[in-house]
Amino acid sequence: MNKKCILIIGVRSKCYQAALALGYNVVLWSDGALPKKRRENLLGWIEEPYLESKDGLSDKFLKQLSEYKIDKVIANTEETVVLGSRVRAQLNLKTLAVDVTDRFHNKFIMKNLAKNLDVPITKYKIIDEDVSAESLIENLGLPLVVKPVDESGAQDIKVARDLAEVKLHMKVGLLAEAFVEGSELSVETFVKNGKPVFHNMTEYLHQWKKSVVPANFSKDLYDKIIEINNRVIEGFGVDRGMTHTEFYLTKSGPVFGEIAIRPPGGYYMDLIEKVYAFDPWKLYVSLCCGDEPASLPKKAEGCALVYLMHPGAGTIASISGVEDIKTNLKGIFDFSIRKNVGDVLAPHENTSNETGHILFWAPTRKELEKDLLTIENNLKFEMETKN
Repeated sequence: MNKKCILIIGVRSKCYQAALALGYNVVLWSDGALPKKRRENLLGWIEEPYLESKDGLSDKFLKQLSEYKIDKVIANTEETVVLGSRVRAQLNLKTLAVDVTDRFHNKFIMKNLAKNLDVPITKYKIIDEDVSAESLIENLGLPLVVKPVDESGAQDIKVARDLAEVKLHMKVGLLAEAFVEGSELSVETFVKNGKPVFHNMTEYLHQWKKSVVPANFSKDLYDKIIEINNRVIEGFGVDRGMTHTEFYLTKSGPVFGEIAIRPPGGYYMDLIEKVYAFDPWKLYVSLCCGDEPASLPKKAEGCALVYLMHPGAGTIASISGVEDIKTNLKGIFDFSIRKNVGDVLAPHENTSNETGHILFWAPTRKELEKDLLTIENNLKFEMETKN
């Protein structure tokens, strides 16, 4: 039997390495030049900026694509989801419900659909020529959030706390939302034939800094979140693959934030693998290809946490505590500091501009929190800032 050939859009190494390990032929579409090491074992590669195909697949890309017989297409990053849909249509591959990408990429369309599904959401308003700052405050209250409709995560999000800030940040085409008081979490769901086959719940201890797998919630709250999550998946027409759905925990209960049809960032896949003892990337690839996945675990073993480092903008004067942490924490399975003394750090604007990270595991939540305290008490960055 001939191997399936997969076009993978987005250079997340663990994704295409999982596909290779499963026996697929892989063609990788990279946004730029692909290092020689990353080309190893690939059937082929396409080096073409995604922006060139933003409004339609470029002629240069189509010429390169014609060199391969592609059976499946996997888009594994937020910026490539729309491109994946276009490539499937170009190749006359089966168009899945998930290829109606606007509902997953455009937050205004997403919220409208969620509202129609009777999913709990925060109040929102698209800003047009007739919307005033005063009317936004009247309808949404203060503070309120202003953000683009088509970007993921916390990119370009502004929180306006008074009339002057609303006027400063509002712009035609942006989305305004009522500010949500409460903690955040996400649900990672693997989907087969339109039905969830595995859930993980991630608890956000601190935005952009600390997250735990699995979340430590009561059964009633867990069940309520999963019920809403599954209603969104069904209502949005997710057929296969993986979703990453974000929620807020408010005084009145869980509120739907947004859903993405791709694996999460922030090292959550690494945490899932450690706690559940299976390869989530292989499962993701298998489900995207419509193949039968391996058996799945039923229960988490212990818990794991990602600690993202960023001491703030400025120049690193010193770093201390690293060896003490490595010596005293036996559950560390990934420790990386990407910057050195003398390096200049930009402001912390999202998870992608981390200074470093620590992934660690413990058999109980209590022990995990104790280890986290050890990290926070010992790891120190001394910074020099401009006056």
